[in-house]
Amino acid sequence: MSAYLANDELDDLALPPDTREGATPDQKTAAISAASAIADGHLVAGGVTLPLTSWGDDLREAVAAIAAFNLATTLGLAPESGERSNLYLRRKAALDWLTRVGEGKVKPVGLVDADPTVPATVGVSLITNARRGW
Repeated sequence: MSAYLANDELDDLALPPDTREGATPDQKTAAISAASAIADGHLVAGGVTLPLTSWGDDLREAVAAIAAFNLATTLGLAPESGERSNLYLRRKAALDWLTRVGEGKVKPVGLVDADPTVPATVGVSLITNARRGW
């Protein structure tokens, strides 16, 4: 399994100051790993072969939102209410996006999966049963 972002990216993308300062590096790494595993499940459901060798900011942002919410709950910071409700809303949006990825309705930008298979035919092919008489 890949971790789709680093601890410093989690800090920059998703963590409010109280969560950033209250969490240890190990807690951040664990939250990122758990959120990446959730993303992997949706990616596989959408037909992606893991591990990925490259991914875009959309996947990184989704994993950050899920990890931030989970980290805040681990720290007992009630992310559903008040000033932290943004964590809840971002997590919900990320999970909705990942659900659409799993259903094949959305294709994440910049994904390069581990499957090196290249289609056997490139270009246009035409097959017809009608004789032209040429």
